Amino acid sequence: MPSKHKHPAITPRPAPELRERAKLAVAEVNSTLNGHIIDFLRWLVGDTDELPPRPKKPIPPFKQ
Repeated sequence: MPSKHKHPAITPRPAPELRERAKLAVAEVNSTLNGHIIDFLRWLVGDTDELPPRPKKPIPPFKQ
């Protein structure tokens, strides 16, 4: 039986390279992509004035 969630899912589709860099970034601040996206959306709509944390140094693009 499929699980039933309280809210329907949305599916952002970032480029694979950006998605992998984002995974590294949220891991550095002990978070998840889902948690960060929700925190960003709460900031975007004005529920909070605090953006989610990010690493102290940028995550560089992967070399091809």
